[in-house]
Amino acid sequence: MEEPGLQLTFALIGIFIGMAIGAFGHRLLSRSQRQVSSMKLELLESERRIAALKADMQSHLGDTHRRIDGVRHALAELDQGLHRQAKTWGVADDVLISHDNNPLRTAAREPLAQTAGSSEGERPKDYAADGEGGTLSEDFGLKNKASDAGQAPEPPRY
Repeated sequence: MEEPGLQLTFALIGIFIGMAIGAFGHRLLSRSQRQVSSMKLELLESERRIAALKADMQSHLGDTHRRIDGVRHALAELDQGLHRQAKTWGVADDVLISHDNNPLRTAAREPLAQTAGSSEGERPKDYAADGEGGTLSEDFGLKNKASDAGQAPEPPRY
């Protein structure tokens, strides 16, 4: 009788050990599963935000394009009105400079302004001549005034 009781005890111990191993494995797998599902949720939320951003940017760009078209239309109307008034008053068309959408042509018509005081013959402000033909000597700025006077230079104070 002792043998069936011993077998039953081993079976119960095996069942408990199996349940403990199963619970431990389930806990590990469920934790990684929760992490995966939370990462999926974060990804979906990011994708939703990106889609909303794209939709907002699309509406913003469309609105900006409509405004630019409106400004161009208003500019064209103003230009036409200006030409009509010039004809009414008998002003020549060459006096009026029509607007041009090409910035390169506009820049070609308007030369760059010369800065005051800048000419080709002037020396740059960082120019330091040694007095002979405008070139710098090799020891420029390295001569000590104290050594020129015959005095020993003072050591640096810290």
